Amino acid sequence: MGYVAVTAGEEIIERAADLFESQRIGDSEDVDVDQIRDQFGRLTSQAMGEGGLYAPRLAALAVKQAQGDAVEAAFLLRAYRSTLERFDESATVEPGEMIASRRVSPAFKHVPGGQILGATKDYTQRLLDFDLVDGDPTDPTDDWDVEDAGDPERLTNVTELLREEGLLHEPTAPDVEEPNDTTRESVTHPPERDEVLQELARGETGAVTALGYSALRGYGQVHPTLAEVRVGDLPVRIEHPYTGDDVTVAHTRVTESEAVVPVYEKREDPQFAFGYGLTFGRNERKAIGMTILDASIQLDGEAEPAEDAEFVLDTVDGMDAFGFIEHLKLPHYVTFQSILDRIRAIRERQGLREDGRVDDEQPAEPAVAGASDDD
Repeated sequence: MGYVAVTAGEEIIERAADLFESQRIGDSEDVDVDQIRDQFGRLTSQAMGEGGLYAPRLAALAVKQAQGDAVEAAFLLRAYRSTLERFDESATVEPGEMIASRRVSPAFKHVPGGQILGATKDYTQRLLDFDLVDGDPTDPTDDWDVEDAGDPERLTNVTELLREEGLLHEPTAPDVEEPNDTTRESVTHPPERDEVLQELARGETGAVTALGYSALRGYGQVHPTLAEVRVGDLPVRIEHPYTGDDVTVAHTRVTESEAVVPVYEKREDPQFAFGYGLTFGRNERKAIGMTILDASIQLDGEAEPAEDAEFVLDTVDGMDAFGFIEHLKLPHYVTFQSILDRIRAIRERQGLREDGRVDDEQPAEPAVAGASDDD
């Protein structure tokens, strides 16, 4: 059977897009963008982190347009971000300035500022709540007796306690004056650590989690202890155009993770190495996976996949993966026809027929029930 090309005009393509929109709406009421932003914060956070654009309402719009596909939503955000003018650069801020709404340290029971569980179900059972099907939304914290405790205190990072004791090995500082902005300049290998962290921060959540898990499962040397995981609002500061002073213009919700790794960097002076992760919104799973990969890549090994910077950064790039996987659905008529003709020519040269036998090969005589050599 021949392989024939199929043609389709713009009208068919537009109808397919219209059908997609029809399925998005379905028979139910249209979901408001603000509802998605408020009630699906984890999903919009994932889209913002992978899209590299902090814009909760735009992320909710992208999630709505993509029918909940986080990678598609991140793609839409990156495409939109590329149209925006960059009019300024923010000043560097210390993560310790974060106004934390959640802070847990698995490494130490007692830490300065205390453990702050915040909003989480990490310590409860994962069971379906059927009351959400038809139940009226109620806030279970309405009857809490909460007093105004004033402004939150600045929390000391747990790793600072280890640094004060000289227990934490500091990685070698890169020989550059300014970090390379990987959204403007391509990453070159081997990459500097600032480039690694930028690419991991925008990496696809599932890929970062999977590769981090691979190191824990034995395909790597890193099995860290989390010093702390924090979720909070980090100030965004820019230089005032007239006074030259740094002024806070906004706050961004971020998730930060720091982990220590007992690889004993200095044999004569045993210390911990550490990994770092920070991403937009609340996405603790990705931030933790990022710390594992950051620590693994610093080992600069070649035997394990999680330690190979080029492999990791190419694999976790959600947009590249998105494009390469999705493009397989597009027409490949010409290339496939070429491969098909080549295989047919090889089979013809080898004298193979369609049933797999060589032309001069005779079919075997069918066996007859009850027959024997004496017959």
